[in-house]
Order: sequence, then structure tokens, then C-alpha cells
Amino acid sequence: MYRRALLACAASAALLGCGGGSGASRAVEDFAAAMADSAYGDAWEMLTPATQARYDSTVAVLQRFGWRESRESLTDMAGEITEEELDTLTGRGLFVLSSAAHPETADLSDAIESVTRPDSGVAVVVLETNIGPQEVVVRRIEGRWLLDLTQLRPPAERGGHGSDQP
Repeated sequence: MYRRALLACAASAALLGCGGGSGASRAVEDFAAAMADSAYGDAWEMLTPATQARYDSTVAVLQRFGWRESRESLTDMAGEITEEELDTLTGRGLFVLSSAAHPETADLSDAIESVTRPDSGVAVVVLETNIGPQEVVVRRIEGRWLLDLTQLRPPAERGGHGSDQP
């Protein structure tokens, strides 16, 4: 659930074209704000092309399996949709529907614990959540900081058994 919520939120950050670690952290903050405002289309624009491609690929698989085989998964991800809606669904559409179907997407944390910069085009923004720290990779692509959710993992629980490592 949390992963879907964060995936939905990640899109908003892509609109920022700021430099430095502060640009990456602002991208995450703006993504969380877009999600809180139900601006899911704006949030979609804040995702890396690779993240968007994952949504596109998911839709292609669901369409290939067809309505009967995909209905239960679609309902879990995006709420009730019709067979006709599945036929015309896009990755963007799946992101918007799944974000809207899960109210917890509006409650994403924008409390930033830290920002590290492995290189000039990548930042790792660590968010404080009620579960534990959540790492979000943000990539600078064509001058814009975009959220890369392709390898997003659930937050590492604090006080767990060696779970401080993501």
C-alpha cells in the first residue's frame, strides 16, 4: 500500500528543474504536495521515464491478459474500471487512478531527514515516515529532478533487527 502511495506521489517532483541537493529535496516535497492536492497528473510529470515505462508496461500486460484475468488486479490497484476503460488505459491513467483509489497517497511524508549525492545526476532523499526512513532516488534528467521509483522499497523499520539497511 505504502509503495503504491509513494509511487503515486513521486510524479510531482519531476516538474522541478533546480540544481543541487536542495533541488532534489524540493522535487520530493513538491511531489508530496501534488499528491496531497490530488494533482496526480502533475505528479506523473515528476517521474523518471523509467518509472513511467513501468506503469506503461504494467498496463500492456493487463491488456494482454484481458478483462477477465486482469479485473481483480486492476480493482486492487485502481478501483473499479470497466472493460472499455481497460482497453484505452495508459500508464499515466493507471497512475492517476491508482493514486485516487488509495487515499493514503495524500498523506505522504515530506519531512526530509537527509539528502546524499552519489554523483551530480543522482540524489537520495531520505524521508521520515511513521514506519521508519524511506529512501527516494531522484535523478537529474534534462535539467529536471525526477523521482525514480523503479527500485523503491518499503521504509526500513526503526528499531528492527538490523533493518536500518534499505
